Amino acid sequence: MVRFLHTADWQIGMKASHTGEKAKAVRQKRFDAAGRIVELAEEEDVDFVLLAGDTFEDHNVGDVAVKRTVDILNRLDPIPVYVLPGNHDPMVPGGIWDLDSWQRVGSHVALLREQRDYYHGDDVALYACPLIQKQSGLDPTAWIPDREDGDDRIRIGVAHGSLNNLPDRVNFPIAADRPERSGLDYLALGDWHSHRIFGRAVYPGTMEPTRFGEKDSGNVLVVDIDEASAKPRIEACRVNSLTWTEFEPAIQTVDDVESLDRTIQALGPLTSTLLKISPDLSGCTDSRALQRLETLREELRESAFFLEWIDPAHQPIISEGVDRIPDGILYEVDEALATILDGRIPEGPGHQFADQDPEVVQAARMLLHRLAGGRSA
Repeated sequence: MVRFLHTADWQIGMKASHTGEKAKAVRQKRFDAAGRIVELAEEEDVDFVLLAGDTFEDHNVGDVAVKRTVDILNRLDPIPVYVLPGNHDPMVPGGIWDLDSWQRVGSHVALLREQRDYYHGDDVALYACPLIQKQSGLDPTAWIPDREDGDDRIRIGVAHGSLNNLPDRVNFPIAADRPERSGLDYLALGDWHSHRIFGRAVYPGTMEPTRFGEKDSGNVLVVDIDEASAKPRIEACRVNSLTWTEFEPAIQTVDDVESLDRTIQALGPLTSTLLKISPDLSGCTDSRALQRLETLREELRESAFFLEWIDPAHQPIISEGVDRIPDGILYEVDEALATILDGRIPEGPGHQFADQDPEVVQAARMLLHRLAGGRSA
């Protein structure tokens, strides 16, 4: 029997510039998560740890970040740690693995430099598939030999790439049936930032989410395999501290805004939550709803760890009313509002409103058309 911890895609050194002034804090959270992995490995009494690629964001990660990573890995001593170069940190001459700061790593850490089998004791064989470049259309696991008759070792592949049954994934395509083809008991994968299980081929996901849209990230896996050919028992363990949550609400009335507010509040305290909100205002003609939405936005800026608010690039729901606005000042105002929404500054009446929030301008134009339509009815 063997018990090990499977993790990948630490992405240490990622800039996180998409989180603005929170980028430094986001980068720190990755070190915090790595520290929790150490604690978990000790608590679970694992036999070894597999880090299946992309420990670092790239080869330009500074010495300070590398040293901090090495310090964390050294805390795992005497638990063996097997580190695989991924596509962000491939095994290339003069790369991050040659830095003096990496050489401080303890003897319990083995860098899987070569495409070969490594042995953990007499009962476990690791088939390492290190990457030597950032992109390739070749399967890095293709070299793994078939299980020979009489081989009763637990066979574990360690690779970084995209299973070829995943959509739109062409970089380092890995045969989805590699475990069956080569007689692997487990294929420890990295690259996909979401936790996914495909039979014996498994992605743990990144230990701390890196962006919006990642599904079920923030995990590491504790894996038990009783013997050769036995089904792995996989337990996902949360180690992340940040949560990335998206909403795309359709807003037409104040009630819609209040419903959005209640949904967000149900998440609990937002001090560790990154929010992305993309409201759909295509059917909204209620200025009160827009005002309440703006108030909610300001409230969330204060309460959330980070807020990304996507202003809708919508067109006003204006049809019959266009022809009902008579020539004169109202027509000129409508033209000015339309110009502002188009990202330009009007030359005539309305130029003083060019710096207004587009949602306010949109609401004003909708109200103008409703009033004009009402008079013409």
